[in-house]
Amino acid sequence: MDNKKKDYLLHTLLFQFLVCGITFGILFGIKFTGSGVLDNIKSAYFDNIERNFIVELKDSGTEVFKNTPTPETSEATKAPETTANTTEAITEVIATTAPQTEQLTAKIKAEGGADYSVSSKDDIPDNVSVNSYTLSQRMFLPTDGEITSSFGVRTHPIDGDLRFHAGVDIANDLGTPIFAAFDGVVKVATYDQWNGYYLKIIHDNEIMTVYCHCNKLLVKEGEKVKAGQKIAEMGSTGSSTGPHLHFELRIENISYDPESALNEAISEI
Repeated sequence: MDNKKKDYLLHTLLFQFLVCGITFGILFGIKFTGSGVLDNIKSAYFDNIERNFIVELKDSGTEVFKNTPTPETSEATKAPETTANTTEAITEVIATTAPQTEQLTAKIKAEGGADYSVSSKDDIPDNVSVNSYTLSQRMFLPTDGEITSSFGVRTHPIDGDLRFHAGVDIANDLGTPIFAAFDGVVKVATYDQWNGYYLKIIHDNEIMTVYCHCNKLLVKEGEKVKAGQKIAEMGSTGSSTGPHLHFELRIENISYDPESALNEAISEI
């Protein structure tokens, strides 16, 4: 190698070292002065390398996986905290959308026969019917005991006259519990010389039950009662020959034979 080439190469190397030294000096100076210029240069440099690298991989058919940081949930997308007010609102919605209990209804099956005043065993008074019926709910058994007088024409046990018995008599010991047959509201809670202490309870759809000759009444007029609730105690008040419950089932103020409902009655809720 001749002297000219050696001098050129030496001058080139010295120039490069000088440029590198100046460049590193400037970068160190920027870094130690706390300037953000160095971070911007690094970001731009590495982003450019990354983009070029991904493009090259895509062109080569290689699948690229890049970890993307999960963005923090903004205030607008955060789930609302549960408060007392929202709890009450949910409870209210549930309460209003819950299925309602089926109302008590009665379907009368007219099978012939007309209502007449009693003058013979074949007559029927205007306020009773011998037609059959079906109830949408099963009755709660109003009391325990033995049926001593059924629905229909009979000789009255005290007066001896021919009468139509508009209910059934269920006999048992004095003080035997008497229960409400269905949910309802007490319409009458009083005493008279014929029925003794007695109750009339109104249920859904003009259905009424009647409880007569009680020894003690445990509910008052206007009070709401639940099926199976104890409402009275069995007695022998009024026109009676001994402790029993005279029980009636009325539909639209017409008395029907309660015995078929009693046969299907339940004793537990």
